[in-house]
Amino acid sequence: MKKNYLASSIMLCCGMLLSSQVTASETIGFHGYIRAGSLFDARDNFSKAGYADEIDKNMGRLGAEVDNSWEGRLNKLWNLNDGKSVDIHLTIESKGDGLQTRAAPRETGISESYVELGGITPTGKLWGGLRYYDRENYVFTTDYFYTDYSGTGIGVKDLELGGGKWDMAYIVSNDANHTERPDGNSAIMHTVHSSAKYGAWDFEIAAKQMPDNSFIGDDHKYATKGIEGTVIYSRDDFFTATGGFSKVILQAGRGLGSGDLLGATLTDTSMYRKSSLYQKTMQDVNNGYKPYQTKVQEGDQSYRMFVWGGWYGANVNILPTFTYQYNDYEAGNHDSWYAASLRSVFPFNEFFSIQTEVGYVDNDLVVNNMDQSSRSSKISFVPTFTVNTGMGPSPEIRLLATYVDRKYNVSWMDSRGDFLVGVQADMWW
Repeated sequence: MKKNYLASSIMLCCGMLLSSQVTASETIGFHGYIRAGSLFDARDNFSKAGYADEIDKNMGRLGAEVDNSWEGRLNKLWNLNDGKSVDIHLTIESKGDGLQTRAAPRETGISESYVELGGITPTGKLWGGLRYYDRENYVFTTDYFYTDYSGTGIGVKDLELGGGKWDMAYIVSNDANHTERPDGNSAIMHTVHSSAKYGAWDFEIAAKQMPDNSFIGDDHKYATKGIEGTVIYSRDDFFTATGGFSKVILQAGRGLGSGDLLGATLTDTSMYRKSSLYQKTMQDVNNGYKPYQTKVQEGDQSYRMFVWGGWYGANVNILPTFTYQYNDYEAGNHDSWYAASLRSVFPFNEFFSIQTEVGYVDNDLVVNNMDQSSRSSKISFVPTFTVNTGMGPSPEIRLLATYVDRKYNVSWMDSRGDFLVGVQADMWW
């Protein structure tokens, strides 16, 4: 009797396992992005254009990127019974010398390692680990992430509540280095983020806190808390015209939600992208990009607006952008900037097109009673070869030609025009 009971139990367990195996599925995903090319300055006898020559990409990134970049994303997904799932993600990407053009290995690192679990929450997925978070809010023609709450944490995505979809997360991020901090362990930012999508509207809010935000040799009292919000309105047409898309984005923040940190945690994105003109001058004075995103005070406030979209016609595609940001500082000063770009694509056949892009940016900045304002404009002409896979990706090989004109109000900056030429391959999958 015991043997029969034992045999029945073993068979039952095996049957359950076999049933599970039959109804489960496994898939492996591989996605990525590669940008490889080089720009040369005709005015400097076709010397290689470096970061000092990089154009403000808020005028449009086409024909303006001097660096190379790549990333590869792997994921392993198990779809199990009863709506359960496990999805493990790993991202490897380049870092270091983005100007390298020789065929030799480049420095590489892991930027994402997280897992998503389905079935724990009634809808959506629970996630945990190190990840790029909320970076889908992106203007690809200017390479601008207007939200980027990346870091290490835990959260829920696509939770259905009240007829909408909600994301909620706790994220911690830290400085790129702590050399100027009295205590590197306290140079971290805690962020609580929530977003709700209802139809065409996306509402986001984030609250931030740092244990300490002081710098060695700097007596200023910097903010240790902040708050910010983002409202996004999206349309499936080009500002009421059929055949495209359009978006209007409004952002506002205070304290740690202002300046370079508006819409972002402590990330490379918030360190490099254009936000606070005054904070960028601190980076320039101190020999390049350092983690000065947190050098904001409790009363600092920032406001940002984007209007952009795309219209796709039979003979031309157009993608315009407009951006404005105003920064009001507790110390009594302020700065602002606005930028506009228009990319046009003229297809000749399925393999060849001419892309053009024009752009303008105006920076209004006064530091220590000195007007450091500037203006720049550019025009790019880019013959492009491509093959459309029919499944999304359309890798491009480009011949680049860009004229840029820069004018500065200060004498130590070189107001000049440059003619940049080069080649570039750009692809995603």
